[in-house]
Amino acid sequence: MRYPLALRLIHWLTALLFIPMLVGGYFVIRTMDNADPFKLDALMYHMAFGVFIALLTVIRLVLRWRLLTARPELSAAALWVHRAFYLFIFLMPVTGFTMVFSARLNDIVFARNGAPLPADMAAIPGHWWHGLFALTLTLLIAVHIAGAFKDRVTIRRMV
Repeated sequence: MRYPLALRLIHWLTALLFIPMLVGGYFVIRTMDNADPFKLDALMYHMAFGVFIALLTVIRLVLRWRLLTARPELSAAALWVHRAFYLFIFLMPVTGFTMVFSARLNDIVFARNGAPLPADMAAIPGHWWHGLFALTLTLLIAVHIAGAFKDRVTIRRMV
């Protein structure tokens, strides 16, 4: 059974967006000095694409419930990896919004109100969890890719 085209497109679009978000968040934004004016732009894109990925995930879940009359058979491990994906993809924007609203990053980043970024971004509520969930998603992606290559039927369903 092949997944419907809409689900396959959203899957691959999410993958294409998610990997740069993880890499950019960890290796670029985290390492940038808060005084660097480019950091506001980097945070703006990171936050906007994070919301977009969350919306894509909601759309994907709705389409999945509506379009899939027959569910593909998944191993217990694959089922739990997929459930974990949805859980952590949901938790990422929750922790992101926690950081945004507790530190008023929306005013600093989007409204450009002139206020400086917090001196210690790691002290913002939700920051530690956001990083932990990003690491968890990175590990899930690796397991997901390994499982897909192990099972050629999965690759045929998603391409």
